[in-house]
Amino acid sequence: MCGIFAYNGTQNSVPFLIEWLRNLEYRGYDSAGIYCINNKKEALLEKAIWKVSNLATKVERNKEKLDNYNSGIAHTRWATHGKVTVENTHPHYSQNERFYVVHNGIIENYMELKEHLQKKYTFYSDTDTEVVSKLVEELFDWDIFSTLEKVTNKLVWAYAIAIIDKENPETLVGAKLGSPMIVWIGENGVFLSSDINAISNVAHEFTTLEDNETVELKNGNYTVYSLGEVVKKETEEVDDRFEKADKGIFETFTEKEIHEIPSVLRNALKGRINFETKEINNETLSALNEYDIDNIEIIASGSSYFAWVVGASWFKEVAQIKAEVRISSEFLYETFIPSKRTLYIFMSQSGETADVREWLKMVKQKGCLTFGIVNVVGSTIARMCDMGLYSHSGIEIWVASTKNIVAQLAVLLTMSISMWLNRDLQMKDAKAYIEKLEELPNKLEGQLEQKNTIKVLAKKYSKYSNFFYLGKNLLYWTACECSLKLKELSYVHAEAYSTGELKHGPLALITPDFPVIAINPKNELRDKNISNIKEIKARSGTVLGVITAGDTTKEIYDDVIEMPKTHNILTPFLPLIPLWLFSVEIAKELGKDIDKPQNLAKSVTVE
Repeated sequence: MCGIFAYNGTQNSVPFLIEWLRNLEYRGYDSAGIYCINNKKEALLEKAIWKVSNLATKVERNKEKLDNYNSGIAHTRWATHGKVTVENTHPHYSQNERFYVVHNGIIENYMELKEHLQKKYTFYSDTDTEVVSKLVEELFDWDIFSTLEKVTNKLVWAYAIAIIDKENPETLVGAKLGSPMIVWIGENGVFLSSDINAISNVAHEFTTLEDNETVELKNGNYTVYSLGEVVKKETEEVDDRFEKADKGIFETFTEKEIHEIPSVLRNALKGRINFETKEINNETLSALNEYDIDNIEIIASGSSYFAWVVGASWFKEVAQIKAEVRISSEFLYETFIPSKRTLYIFMSQSGETADVREWLKMVKQKGCLTFGIVNVVGSTIARMCDMGLYSHSGIEIWVASTKNIVAQLAVLLTMSISMWLNRDLQMKDAKAYIEKLEELPNKLEGQLEQKNTIKVLAKKYSKYSNFFYLGKNLLYWTACECSLKLKELSYVHAEAYSTGELKHGPLALITPDFPVIAINPKNELRDKNISNIKEIKARSGTVLGVITAGDTTKEIYDDVIEMPKTHNILTPFLPLIPLWLFSVEIAKELGKDIDKPQNLAKSVTVE
């Protein structure tokens, strides 16, 4: 999950490293560090815990030491091995202080390697990365590039590594397995990074390294190798799909991304649904319909998992296809029974989620049909899948995923309708669905106008330490997602239950100080939910209702948030914006860092 960055060229590397560490900070903000060197072998090593701004301050205090350090490596850390300390901060170095290493990933056999190396070397940190730096010294054969290949042959699991040899400062080397790595040439030299978000405002084209490839950066150029042989790599253009993060008028990136949801939904549907003719026009979906599919398995985690559960219900109810959802981290350890008539769908915002990626490898090895839904163009999962659709949600780099979930839901619903049309659906029924779907972005825009009302409610409810989120059927999963956001952003304890399940035990916790957020639109399940809400009220529980505008039963709630009416199949979209804004405002009341919640990072590239 960490972010790595490297530069080799003619300019001073320090400003580059600091600036692009800020762009990579969403990958981890427990600590940050840089190591820079020039051709005279003069070097600078700086480290700081917590945010990149702390590192920038330390560097600025020592600006009189700054020279033209034309080669450098940088790292922003999400702690996996060892606490958040300066000692555990990258870059790590060998005992002779000749080799400096930054690393993203997990070295699973690091304890075994460390036990061997401790017979000869002294360790100063608790990280798996320091083992790599000592291993470089141990295996050094007077050629840093061939040494890198020897080192990577010893490592088990996942890594993206960049190394500088202090005695040969004109050369920088890197390698990857599992973790992402890209390289590109700019006007002032050659750059290496964990992902595209660090470079979108400077690079015109980039190259993505594949597993087991190594790269040498030297004199402002680069060469990629595989098994010791030079590899000719294709480049991809950086176009308007890659935008630079900018908060604009908003206080936080999270709020900005929530306000982008209506346009994101339009983008996700654009080019796939013709709203004038009420038809689905998409080559990928047409090709998918050529396959004889009788089952769908969906592999995802986190917020994507909740989106997938809703999607699975749509596949069953709309497309009449059996669908199951697997938590990717658990699916890795289950018995896999491959089926050639099953469509395996893999979803990840980043396209790099480690456990999703590992299962994708296994499914492909069995010759099964794989389909990816990711946001990041050119990511590992996007490139590995047989087929796929991008969610087109634009750059979403701050930790809590919001707009991408809506885009994922839009893709899933479009797939469901397309597969239904290919089976039994009458065109007139499809047109009714599509007509309501066309109205949805405008309905979501209307919800953004409730911000002031939600802010008042958040101020009232921010005094509570525990919440229940309730929903029934598809809206149970919306409740799960909104409960997760409250935990992520405000660190307040929240749990989600199917509305009828509260009386099977959790009702024991209900008091006036344990409020319930009940998602209860006006549909065929409303009255059943109301019966459960009255049970809560009979025990002096506090209830915030998320209900359909104009619902005459609003008096049973202590407070309400209203949402527009839509087709039942679309109701999972509607509570998201108001309840995400509710979480944002509670986090503000509690003084939390909304964009960078404690202990979390955006791109989960370790299992």
